[in-house]
Amino acid sequence: MFGLNILRQLSGRTLATTANACAGQRLMSTGRNPPSTGDDSEASGAQSGDVASENRMQFANSLTSMIHNMGSSVVGRAVPVTNGNPASAYGRLNRILTENNVRRELFLRKRYEKPKYKRQRLRRESHARLFKEEVRRKVHLVMNMRNWGM
Repeated sequence: MFGLNILRQLSGRTLATTANACAGQRLMSTGRNPPSTGDDSEASGAQSGDVASENRMQFANSLTSMIHNMGSSVVGRAVPVTNGNPASAYGRLNRILTENNVRRELFLRKRYEKPKYKRQRLRRESHARLFKEEVRRKVHLVMNMRNWGM
């Protein structure tokens, strides 16, 4: 949803600005040991691997901080419970699922739908949408005519 916008915003940034953006943020673990800061005489290949790992961690941290700072109260699959009221959170979750047609998709994917019947269903839904839009426009026109005194 908002992942593409974040990647578009990051595409104009350089690695240095990405590193500065994630300063003070908690580092994400990549499963490797952190790069050493001592005067060890490691091979240059190992050092470049550590630098690449550090760059990946900085990018992941900046991406995570941008997601959390988007101003959205819903991140990923979490819906926050505010004021200790789970009923409102449940209502918000239901509204999100309904708007994104998640239940309908799950219902349609319970069984395999042959391509012929899928085309027919999509065509039927398209005609229903067009009909609904036309009825909406006609009702709007009648209401405007009534306001005009006709």
